Amino acid sequence: MTVIFYNHEKKQWFHQDKDRSYMFGYRHRLRFANDAPSFSFPVKERNGKIGPLVGIVISESSIPALLKRKKQYVELIAHSLQKAGSISVVLPFSAIAERSVQGYVFVNDLGRWMPVTAPLPDVFYNRIKSRAEEKTEAFQQTIAFLDNLRIPFFNRSFLTKWELYEALKNNERLRPHLPATIEVHSIDDIRVMLQRYGSVYMKPNEGAKGKGIFRLTSSPSQTYVYEQINGQKTLVSLDALAPLFASARYVAQQAIDADTWQGSRYDLRVLVHYRRGAYAISGIGARLAQAQQLTTHVLNGGKLLPYSKVESRIDERLLCDIMDECGKEISKHFGFIGEFSADIGRSKDGQLYLYELNAKPMIFDEPDIQRSGAKQLIALFEELTGFASS
Repeated sequence: MTVIFYNHEKKQWFHQDKDRSYMFGYRHRLRFANDAPSFSFPVKERNGKIGPLVGIVISESSIPALLKRKKQYVELIAHSLQKAGSISVVLPFSAIAERSVQGYVFVNDLGRWMPVTAPLPDVFYNRIKSRAEEKTEAFQQTIAFLDNLRIPFFNRSFLTKWELYEALKNNERLRPHLPATIEVHSIDDIRVMLQRYGSVYMKPNEGAKGKGIFRLTSSPSQTYVYEQINGQKTLVSLDALAPLFASARYVAQQAIDADTWQGSRYDLRVLVHYRRGAYAISGIGARLAQAQQLTTHVLNGGKLLPYSKVESRIDERLLCDIMDECGKEISKHFGFIGEFSADIGRSKDGQLYLYELNAKPMIFDEPDIQRSGAKQLIALFEELTGFASS
Protein backbone atom coordinates (compact mmCIF):
# COMPACT_ATOMS: atom_id res chain seq x y z
CA MET A 1 0.00 0.00 0.00
CA THR A 2 0.98 3.58 -0.59
CA VAL A 3 -0.68 6.77 0.66
CA ILE A 4 -2.31 9.54 -1.35
CA PHE A 5 -3.42 12.91 -0.04
CA TYR A 6 -6.03 15.56 -0.80
CA ASN A 7 -5.70 19.31 -0.32
CA HIS A 8 -9.15 20.81 0.11
CA GLU A 9 -8.18 24.40 -0.74
CA LYS A 10 -6.37 23.49 -3.96
CA LYS A 11 -8.87 20.73 -4.78
CA GLN A 12 -6.00 18.47 -5.74
CA TRP A 13 -4.85 14.91 -5.04
CA PHE A 14 -1.13 14.27 -4.65
CA HIS A 15 1.47 11.82 -3.37
CA GLN A 16 4.73 12.27 -1.45
CA ASP A 17 6.84 9.39 -2.81
CA LYS A 18 9.56 11.52 -4.35
CA ASP A 19 11.05 8.81 -6.56
CA ARG A 20 7.77 7.33 -7.79
CA SER A 21 5.22 8.13 -10.47
CA TYR A 22 1.57 7.06 -10.18
CA MET A 23 -1.55 7.02 -12.35
CA PHE A 24 -4.81 7.68 -10.48
CA GLY A 25 -8.20 7.36 -12.16
CA TYR A 26 -8.68 7.41 -15.91
CA ARG A 27 -5.37 8.41 -17.54
CA HIS A 28 -4.55 10.92 -14.80
CA ARG A 29 -1.00 11.29 -13.55
CA LEU A 30 -0.98 12.00 -9.84
CA ARG A 31 1.18 14.97 -8.95
CA PHE A 32 3.99 14.92 -6.41
CA ALA A 33 3.74 17.69 -3.81
CA ASN A 34 4.67 18.64 -0.26
CA ASP A 35 1.37 20.44 0.29
CA ALA A 36 -0.39 20.21 3.64
CA PRO A 37 -3.01 17.45 3.31
CA SER A 38 -6.63 17.83 4.39
CA PHE A 39 -6.93 14.04 4.60
CA SER A 40 -5.31 10.93 3.20
CA PHE A 41 -6.05 7.35 2.11
CA PRO A 42 -3.91 4.21 1.99
CA VAL A 43 -4.31 2.74 -1.49
CA LYS A 44 -3.37 -0.33 -3.46
CA GLU A 45 -0.69 0.05 -6.14
CA ARG A 46 -0.32 -2.18 -9.16
CA ASN A 47 2.23 -1.51 -11.93
CA GLY A 48 2.35 2.20 -11.18
CA LYS A 49 -1.44 2.60 -10.99
CA ILE A 50 -3.24 3.17 -7.70
CA GLY A 51 -6.82 2.45 -6.82
CA PRO A 52 -9.08 1.61 -8.44
CA LEU A 53 -11.00 4.86 -8.21
CA VAL A 54 -14.69 3.91 -8.25
CA GLY A 55 -17.46 6.35 -9.12
CA ILE A 56 -20.75 5.53 -7.38
CA VAL A 57 -23.51 7.37 -9.23
CA ILE A 58 -26.61 8.27 -7.21
CA SER A 59 -29.57 10.58 -7.81
CA GLU A 60 -29.09 14.30 -7.18
CA SER A 61 -32.00 14.15 -4.74
CA SER A 62 -30.16 11.49 -2.70
CA ILE A 63 -27.17 13.74 -1.90
CA PRO A 64 -28.72 15.33 1.26
CA ALA A 65 -29.46 11.85 2.68
CA LEU A 66 -25.90 10.77 1.82
CA LEU A 67 -24.40 13.71 3.71
CA LYS A 68 -26.63 12.92 6.71
CA ARG A 69 -25.24 9.36 6.59
CA LYS A 70 -28.60 7.82 5.73
CA LYS A 71 -27.43 5.96 2.59
CA GLN A 72 -26.27 2.84 4.41
CA TYR A 73 -25.64 0.71 1.34
CA VAL A 74 -23.46 3.36 -0.32
CA GLU A 75 -21.53 3.84 2.91
CA LEU A 76 -21.02 0.08 3.23
CA ILE A 77 -19.51 -0.05 -0.27
CA ALA A 78 -17.32 2.99 0.46
CA HIS A 79 -15.98 1.44 3.69
CA SER A 80 -15.41 -1.91 2.01
CA LEU A 81 -13.50 -0.29 -0.83
CA GLN A 82 -11.28 1.65 1.57
CA LYS A 83 -10.42 -1.53 3.48
CA ALA A 84 -9.38 -3.08 0.16
CA GLY A 85 -7.14 -0.12 -0.71
CA SER A 86 -9.52 1.52 -3.18
CA ILE A 87 -11.33 4.85 -3.15
CA SER A 88 -14.94 5.61 -4.04
CA VAL A 89 -16.30 9.00 -4.98
CA VAL A 90 -20.07 9.36 -4.79
CA LEU A 91 -21.69 11.75 -7.23
CA PRO A 92 -24.74 12.54 -9.37
CA PHE A 93 -24.24 11.91 -13.08
CA SER A 94 -24.50 15.66 -13.73
CA ALA A 95 -21.15 16.04 -11.91
CA ILE A 96 -19.27 14.06 -14.57
CA ALA A 97 -17.19 16.46 -16.69
CA GLU A 98 -14.78 15.88 -19.57
CA ARG A 99 -11.74 15.14 -17.40
CA SER A 100 -12.95 15.19 -13.80
CA VAL A 101 -15.87 14.68 -11.43
CA GLN A 102 -17.25 16.57 -8.45
CA GLY A 103 -18.40 14.32 -5.63
CA TYR A 104 -17.89 13.12 -2.07
CA VAL A 105 -15.50 10.75 -0.33
CA PHE A 106 -16.01 9.35 3.15
CA VAL A 107 -13.20 10.28 5.54
CA ASN A 108 -13.08 7.92 8.50
CA ASP A 109 -11.02 10.24 10.70
CA LEU A 110 -13.64 12.97 10.31
CA GLY A 111 -16.63 10.63 10.36
CA ARG A 112 -18.30 12.33 7.43
CA TRP A 113 -18.51 12.79 3.68
CA MET A 114 -16.20 15.45 2.25
CA PRO A 115 -16.57 17.21 -1.11
CA VAL A 116 -13.75 16.58 -3.60
CA THR A 117 -12.74 17.12 -7.18
CA ALA A 118 -11.34 13.91 -8.62
CA PRO A 119 -10.11 12.53 -11.95
CA LEU A 120 -12.55 10.51 -14.02
CA PRO A 121 -12.92 7.19 -12.14
CA ASP A 122 -11.71 3.86 -13.53
CA VAL A 123 -15.23 2.41 -13.28
CA PHE A 124 -18.73 3.70 -12.54
CA TYR A 125 -21.39 1.90 -10.51
CA ASN A 126 -24.97 3.03 -11.12
CA ARG A 127 -27.21 3.36 -8.05
CA ILE A 128 -29.59 6.00 -9.41
CA LYS A 129 -33.03 5.46 -7.85
CA SER A 130 -35.24 6.89 -10.59
CA ARG A 131 -36.27 5.30 -13.89
CA ALA A 132 -37.24 8.75 -15.16
CA GLU A 133 -33.74 10.08 -14.45
CA GLU A 134 -32.17 7.26 -16.45
CA LYS A 135 -34.41 8.03 -19.42
CA THR A 136 -33.28 11.65 -19.74
CA GLU A 137 -31.20 12.72 -22.71
CA ALA A 138 -28.52 14.06 -20.36
CA PHE A 139 -28.08 10.65 -18.73
CA GLN A 140 -27.91 8.88 -22.08
CA GLN A 141 -25.31 11.39 -23.29
CA THR A 142 -23.23 10.68 -20.17
CA ILE A 143 -23.32 6.95 -20.89
CA ALA A 144 -22.32 7.58 -24.51
CA PHE A 145 -19.41 9.75 -23.32
CA LEU A 146 -18.13 7.01 -20.97
CA ASP A 147 -18.64 4.35 -23.63
CA ASN A 148 -16.49 6.38 -26.00
CA LEU A 149 -13.72 6.43 -23.38
CA ARG A 150 -14.31 2.72 -22.67
CA ILE A 151 -14.82 3.39 -18.98
CA PRO A 152 -16.99 0.57 -17.56
CA PHE A 153 -20.43 1.73 -16.40
CA PHE A 154 -22.84 -0.74 -14.79
CA ASN A 155 -25.69 -1.43 -14.35
CA ARG A 156 -26.98 0.94 -16.96
CA SER A 157 -30.65 1.02 -16.07
CA PHE A 158 -33.62 -0.47 -14.35
CA LEU A 159 -35.23 -3.26 -16.36
CA THR A 160 -38.97 -3.58 -16.88
CA LYS A 161 -40.74 -6.87 -16.28
CA TRP A 162 -41.85 -7.22 -19.89
CA GLU A 163 -38.50 -6.47 -21.51
CA LEU A 164 -36.90 -9.00 -19.16
CA TYR A 165 -39.40 -11.69 -20.07
CA GLU A 166 -38.92 -10.91 -23.77
CA ALA A 167 -35.15 -11.25 -23.36
CA LEU A 168 -35.26 -14.52 -21.41
CA LYS A 169 -38.10 -16.44 -23.03
CA ASN A 170 -36.13 -17.37 -26.15
CA ASN A 171 -33.41 -19.05 -24.11
CA GLU A 172 -34.17 -22.77 -24.19
CA ARG A 173 -32.50 -23.41 -20.85
CA LEU A 174 -34.46 -20.66 -19.10
CA ARG A 175 -37.86 -21.05 -20.73
CA PRO A 176 -39.00 -23.92 -18.43
CA HIS A 177 -38.31 -21.71 -15.40
CA LEU A 178 -40.38 -18.72 -16.53
CA PRO A 179 -44.05 -18.44 -15.50
CA ALA A 180 -46.17 -17.68 -18.58
CA THR A 181 -46.34 -13.88 -18.91
CA ILE A 182 -48.10 -11.43 -21.22
CA GLU A 183 -48.15 -7.68 -21.59
CA VAL A 184 -51.68 -6.49 -20.89
CA HIS A 185 -53.26 -4.41 -23.64
CA SER A 186 -56.91 -5.11 -22.90
CA ILE A 187 -59.25 -6.90 -20.51
CA ASP A 188 -59.50 -9.72 -23.05
CA ASP A 189 -55.80 -10.49 -22.50
CA ILE A 190 -56.55 -11.18 -18.84
CA ARG A 191 -59.60 -13.29 -19.66
CA VAL A 192 -57.47 -15.54 -21.86
CA MET A 193 -54.84 -15.94 -19.12
CA LEU A 194 -57.49 -16.78 -16.51
CA GLN A 195 -59.13 -19.33 -18.80
CA ARG A 196 -55.75 -21.01 -19.26
CA TYR A 197 -54.28 -20.81 -15.74
CA GLY A 198 -57.16 -20.03 -13.39
CA SER A 199 -55.10 -17.54 -11.37
CA VAL A 200 -52.68 -14.78 -12.41
CA TYR A 201 -50.58 -12.12 -10.76
CA MET A 202 -50.99 -8.60 -12.12
CA LYS A 203 -47.77 -6.60 -11.82
CA PRO A 204 -46.96 -3.00 -12.81
CA ASN A 205 -44.43 -3.24 -15.61
CA GLU A 206 -42.12 -0.77 -13.86
CA GLY A 207 -43.01 -1.73 -10.30
CA ALA A 208 -40.67 -2.86 -7.52
CA LYS A 209 -40.77 -4.27 -3.97
CA GLY A 210 -44.20 -5.80 -4.52
CA LYS A 211 -45.91 -2.41 -4.92
CA GLY A 212 -49.10 -2.44 -6.94
CA ILE A 213 -49.27 -6.24 -7.26
CA PHE A 214 -52.64 -7.98 -7.09
CA ARG A 215 -53.92 -11.44 -7.93
CA LEU A 216 -57.00 -12.43 -9.92
CA THR A 217 -58.55 -15.87 -9.58
CA SER A 218 -61.52 -17.29 -11.47
CA SER A 219 -64.30 -18.77 -9.32
CA PRO A 220 -66.89 -21.41 -10.22
CA SER A 221 -69.65 -18.80 -9.94
CA GLN A 222 -68.16 -16.94 -12.93
CA THR A 223 -66.95 -14.12 -10.71
CA TYR A 224 -63.36 -13.19 -9.90
CA VAL A 225 -61.49 -12.97 -6.62
CA TYR A 226 -59.39 -9.78 -6.52
CA GLU A 227 -56.64 -9.96 -3.87
CA GLN A 228 -54.54 -7.00 -2.76
CA ILE A 229 -52.02 -6.75 0.05
CA ASN A 230 -54.64 -5.22 2.37
CA GLY A 231 -57.55 -7.52 1.56
CA GLN A 232 -59.70 -9.05 -1.13
CA LYS A 233 -63.08 -8.60 -2.82
CA THR A 234 -65.20 -10.26 -5.48
CA LEU A 235 -65.58 -8.78 -8.95
CA VAL A 236 -68.65 -9.55 -10.99
CA SER A 237 -66.85 -8.44 -14.14
CA LEU A 238 -63.25 -7.76 -15.14
CA ASP A 239 -64.42 -4.62 -16.90
CA ALA A 240 -64.21 -2.85 -13.52
CA LEU A 241 -60.40 -2.97 -13.95
CA ALA A 242 -60.35 -1.17 -17.30
CA PRO A 243 -59.52 2.28 -15.83
CA LEU A 244 -56.52 0.79 -13.98
CA PHE A 245 -55.03 -0.72 -17.13
CA ALA A 246 -55.68 2.49 -19.04
CA SER A 247 -53.57 4.47 -16.53
CA ALA A 248 -50.56 2.13 -16.18
CA ARG A 249 -48.85 -0.71 -18.02
CA TYR A 250 -49.20 -4.14 -16.45
CA VAL A 251 -48.02 -7.65 -17.12
CA ALA A 252 -50.04 -10.73 -16.21
CA GLN A 253 -48.00 -13.63 -14.84
CA GLN A 254 -49.16 -17.19 -14.34
CA ALA A 255 -49.65 -17.97 -10.64
CA ILE A 256 -47.49 -20.94 -9.68
CA ASP A 257 -48.76 -23.53 -7.18
CA ALA A 258 -46.03 -22.60 -4.71
CA ASP A 259 -44.32 -24.76 -2.13
CA THR A 260 -45.13 -23.84 1.49
CA TRP A 261 -43.37 -23.86 4.83
CA GLN A 262 -45.65 -24.29 7.86
CA GLY A 263 -48.65 -23.44 5.70
CA SER A 264 -47.32 -20.24 4.12
CA ARG A 265 -45.70 -19.87 0.73
CA TYR A 266 -42.09 -18.77 0.53
CA ASP A 267 -39.63 -17.72 -2.12
CA LEU A 268 -35.92 -17.01 -2.38
CA ARG A 269 -33.97 -13.77 -2.81
CA VAL A 270 -30.74 -14.55 -4.65
CA LEU A 271 -27.84 -12.10 -5.04
CA VAL A 272 -25.59 -12.66 -8.06
CA HIS A 273 -22.31 -11.11 -9.29
CA TYR A 274 -20.20 -11.41 -12.41
CA ARG A 275 -16.81 -13.03 -11.85
CA ARG A 276 -14.27 -14.02 -14.49
CA GLY A 277 -16.68 -14.69 -17.33
CA ALA A 278 -19.53 -16.24 -15.34
CA TYR A 279 -22.23 -15.26 -12.86
CA ALA A 280 -21.99 -16.70 -9.35
CA ILE A 281 -24.38 -16.58 -6.40
CA SER A 282 -23.14 -14.34 -3.57
CA GLY A 283 -25.97 -15.12 -1.16
CA ILE A 284 -29.40 -16.69 -0.82
CA GLY A 285 -32.12 -15.42 1.51
CA ALA A 286 -35.68 -16.67 1.99
CA ARG A 287 -38.92 -14.75 2.52
CA LEU A 288 -42.20 -16.04 3.91
CA ALA A 289 -45.69 -14.73 3.16
CA GLN A 290 -47.71 -13.85 6.26
CA ALA A 291 -51.38 -13.00 6.78
CA GLN A 292 -51.72 -12.28 3.07
CA GLN A 293 -50.30 -14.83 0.68
CA LEU A 294 -49.87 -12.32 -2.13
CA THR A 295 -46.28 -11.17 -1.65
CA THR A 296 -43.29 -12.12 0.49
CA HIS A 297 -41.70 -8.64 0.39
CA VAL A 298 -40.88 -7.62 3.96
CA LEU A 299 -42.03 -4.03 3.36
CA ASN A 300 -45.45 -5.36 2.39
CA GLY A 301 -46.04 -7.84 5.18
CA GLY A 302 -43.56 -10.61 4.36
CA LYS A 303 -41.16 -12.09 6.89
CA LEU A 304 -37.53 -13.19 6.88
CA LEU A 305 -37.14 -16.95 6.85
CA PRO A 306 -33.72 -18.52 7.55
CA TYR A 307 -32.65 -20.13 4.29
CA SER A 308 -31.51 -23.15 6.26
CA LYS A 309 -35.18 -24.01 6.90
CA VAL A 310 -35.83 -24.73 3.21
CA GLU A 311 -32.30 -25.30 1.88
CA SER A 312 -32.77 -29.06 1.56
CA ARG A 313 -35.69 -28.49 -0.84
CA ILE A 314 -33.65 -26.43 -3.31
CA ASP A 315 -31.55 -27.87 -6.12
CA GLU A 316 -28.68 -25.39 -5.71
CA ARG A 317 -26.70 -26.72 -8.67
CA LEU A 318 -29.69 -26.02 -10.91
CA LEU A 319 -30.21 -22.63 -9.25
CA CYS A 320 -26.56 -21.71 -9.97
CA ASP A 321 -26.98 -22.72 -13.61
CA ILE A 322 -30.16 -20.64 -13.94
CA MET A 323 -28.50 -17.55 -12.44
CA ASP A 324 -25.43 -17.87 -14.67
CA GLU A 325 -27.62 -18.22 -17.74
CA CYS A 326 -29.76 -15.24 -16.70
CA GLY A 327 -26.71 -13.02 -16.23
CA LYS A 328 -25.27 -13.88 -19.62
CA GLU A 329 -28.62 -13.44 -21.38
CA ILE A 330 -29.49 -10.05 -19.90
CA SER A 331 -25.96 -8.73 -20.52
CA LYS A 332 -26.39 -9.76 -24.13
CA HIS A 333 -29.58 -7.72 -24.41
CA PHE A 334 -29.03 -4.74 -22.11
CA GLY A 335 -25.28 -4.15 -21.91
CA PHE A 336 -22.96 -5.44 -19.22
CA ILE A 337 -24.78 -6.40 -16.00
CA GLY A 338 -22.32 -6.68 -13.12
CA GLU A 339 -24.79 -7.70 -10.43
CA PHE A 340 -28.44 -8.53 -10.07
CA SER A 341 -30.88 -10.11 -7.65
CA ALA A 342 -33.62 -12.59 -8.44
CA ASP A 343 -36.85 -13.67 -6.78
CA ILE A 344 -37.09 -17.43 -7.19
CA GLY A 345 -40.08 -19.63 -6.37
CA ARG A 346 -40.31 -23.38 -5.91
CA SER A 347 -43.49 -25.13 -6.98
CA LYS A 348 -44.96 -27.99 -4.98
CA ASP A 349 -43.57 -30.42 -7.53
CA GLY A 350 -40.03 -29.05 -7.04
CA GLN A 351 -39.67 -26.88 -10.16
CA LEU A 352 -37.78 -23.58 -9.78
CA TYR A 353 -39.39 -20.46 -11.27
CA LEU A 354 -37.96 -17.01 -11.91
CA TYR A 355 -40.54 -14.50 -10.66
CA GLU A 356 -38.52 -11.29 -10.82
CA LEU A 357 -35.04 -10.09 -11.72
CA ASN A 358 -33.63 -6.77 -10.52
CA ALA A 359 -30.63 -4.99 -12.01
CA LYS A 360 -30.57 -2.65 -8.99
CA PRO A 361 -30.52 -5.05 -6.01
CA MET A 362 -31.94 -3.66 -2.81
CA ILE A 363 -30.10 -4.00 0.49
CA PHE A 364 -30.45 -7.53 1.85
CA ASP A 365 -31.64 -7.77 5.44
CA GLU A 366 -29.17 -10.58 6.13
CA PRO A 367 -25.80 -9.03 7.22
CA ASP A 368 -23.80 -11.99 5.89
CA ILE A 369 -25.31 -11.54 2.41
CA GLN A 370 -24.60 -7.80 2.57
CA ARG A 371 -20.96 -8.46 3.41
CA SER A 372 -20.60 -11.16 0.76
CA GLY A 373 -22.19 -8.89 -1.83
CA ALA A 374 -19.83 -6.04 -1.00
CA LYS A 375 -16.83 -8.39 -1.23
CA GLN A 376 -17.88 -9.66 -4.65
CA LEU A 377 -18.64 -6.17 -5.88
CA ILE A 378 -15.13 -5.01 -4.95
CA ALA A 379 -13.64 -8.04 -6.71
CA LEU A 380 -15.65 -7.05 -9.79
CA PHE A 381 -14.38 -3.45 -9.67
CA GLU A 382 -10.83 -4.77 -9.51
CA GLU A 383 -11.39 -7.20 -12.36
CA LEU A 384 -12.87 -4.53 -14.64
CA THR A 385 -10.01 -2.12 -13.95
CA GLY A 386 -7.04 -4.47 -14.11
CA PHE A 387 -6.37 -4.57 -10.36
CA ALA A 388 -7.43 -8.17 -9.80
CA SER A 389 -4.81 -10.69 -8.81
CA SER A 390 -4.03 -13.10 -11.61
